[in-house]
Formats: sequence, structure tokens, C-alpha cells
Amino acid sequence: MESELAALPPPRYLVDLSPLLAETSGGSFMLEPFTVEDRLDDELFKAAVQVRIDRTNRGVRIVGSVRGSQEGLCGRCLAPAAAQLDTAVDEEALEERHATEGALLIGKGNSVDVGRLALEALDLSRRLVLLCTPPCPERCGLCGANHPASDCPERGLDPRLAGLAALLPPEGDEGAPIG
Repeated sequence: MESELAALPPPRYLVDLSPLLAETSGGSFMLEPFTVEDRLDDELFKAAVQVRIDRTNRGVRIVGSVRGSQEGLCGRCLAPAAAQLDTAVDEEALEERHATEGALLIGKGNSVDVGRLALEALDLSRRLVLLCTPPCPERCGLCGANHPASDCPERGLDPRLAGLAALLPPEGDEGAPIG
């Protein structure tokens, strides 16, 4: 049991649902907007969260929006890069007596970690590969410099094609018209 608790991430923004759970279904309240941030896979996620929590007959429904940013390294040039993210949150947290496999449950003390839900929603809408804005130049696959491979000064002729190169006209020479 203790090893399970040690594996859980620390709570980000716990919300006590006791007053809402004391009501019958149909009750609702708006949470004050809040911000939360976390580092996931060497990238920093910052989020501004605005949600409403509604009472349902099985627990609560958390509905709202998350706007934030994903900060990390560019997948091409490894310079710092950031992307703006915008997503929706629509989750139902169930009371334990209505629990089903894989469902989000209302935790101890009638609380739900809304901050963790917001970060998970942002993580699901993240860019798989961050790129610079405006886009950075293409990296050369031959030498690694900031230019396309077609412009590489180290680009040489493949020795297997040397026989064909002899058939090409000298550079700058148009050659004879074909046909």
C-alpha cells in the first residue's frame, strides 16, 4: 500500500467536493481560475485552467478549458522552443459505490485533483515534436550544419556513379539540343 502511495504524483490543485456532494444532482459551482505547471518528459507545461464542477447522480462532472504552453527543445535545431496549447476538459469523477474499471474516482476527503486533470488534458494535446517559430532552417543530413543537404559544400559525387558523371556536359555548358 505504501509503495502505491509513493508512486502517485503529488497533487497539483485539490478541490474539496464535500459541499457539492451533499446536494442532490443538479448542483454546480465555478472554480476560481488557477494556474498549474509541471515538467513532463523534459518539457515544461504551464496551464491556465477555468472549470465548472456539476453534481451528477453518480458523482461530479468537471467541464472547462485549459490554455497553456509547452516549452522544450526544437526537434530540428535543439534551440529552446515553445508552443501554445488550447484544449477542453470534460471528465466525470465517480463516487466509490459507482466505480467501474478505469474510471476516475473521487479521492479521500471527497477531493479531486483538478490540476492533474488539466495537465493530463494538456499533455494529450501536446505537440509530438516541438519546432521553432518561425521555422528554423533544415539541418544538413551530411554535415549537420544549418542548410539543406542539397546546398552542402561537403556533398560529393558517389564513386559508384563516377562512370555516369563522365557523360554529363561540363558545368555551365548547355550541350547540344536534344531531339
